[in-house]
Amino acid sequence: MRQLFYATTNPGKVGEVRQIMRTLGLDILSPADLGLTLDVPETGSTLEENALLKARAYLQHLPPDQFVVIADDTGVEIDALGGEPGIRVRRWIGQGRMSDEAIITYCLARLDGVPRERRGAQFRTVIAVGVAPNALSFFEGTLRGVILEQADPLRIPGFPFESIFYVPTWGMLLGQVHQLPADQKARYLTHRERALRQALPRIHALRDGRGSR
Repeated sequence: MRQLFYATTNPGKVGEVRQIMRTLGLDILSPADLGLTLDVPETGSTLEENALLKARAYLQHLPPDQFVVIADDTGVEIDALGGEPGIRVRRWIGQGRMSDEAIITYCLARLDGVPRERRGAQFRTVIAVGVAPNALSFFEGTLRGVILEQADPLRIPGFPFESIFYVPTWGMLLGQVHQLPADQKARYLTHRERALRQALPRIHALRDGRGSR
């Protein structure tokens, strides 16, 4: 049976995905667990391309046919801004890597004066799953919400939009959901969890050795 491997060095994402997978009865390893320290440049122009780059990079450093690699990329698409920032959250203004606070401030400034009914936005995650660099499958999950007019005091390092992305169907911020106890959080499916659930049949098939292509 193959082990599951999550191709990211972001500790926040590792914690989130590890918790999601545990609720699904699965364990997952991270690069830190295997002593890997790859730095994969996210040079793709789409979420799919970036997920592909990460998956292929790690597959080249893992023992063949022992792991199912899961790699993802997430973008934020704001309706009133024509889908910005998309995959360029940290490079939104094109001048180096933006901090969490810079992203929050810039986003709210761009939407200044835009009424609530036009502040719709979505998180979109694309996941690549596979055991070979040239045989990867893609799955997608989205979460609709609105951008608040003012940022909430809540801060989750590395996740700037969690302070300004409100989900009306939940009645709370995305960041508030992330802080719920595990038994309560399971009722709220995030964009990443929706993508993982879409990928679950493929993950199980590859994990159990029932597919390699």
